[in-house]
Amino acid sequence: MSTDKSFLRKKPTLTNAPKKEKITVSSDARQIPGDSVDEYTELREVNLGLAEKELRQQNENNSLE
Repeated sequence: MSTDKSFLRKKPTLTNAPKKEKITVSSDARQIPGDSVDEYTELREVNLGLAEKELRQQNENNSLE
């Protein structure tokens, strides 16, 4: 399969990208701030409780030996 390089040079590249780079800020917040922090805190507390139970169980198992 051969390509004609002269054709490729003449064909313009179509794009929707702006010619000048812009940085914009959107105020369209789709999440309520704080939800992810609250979920993380709750998950962390649950994990700490499970870790305490696991350590207690391991300590009891070791003391039986």
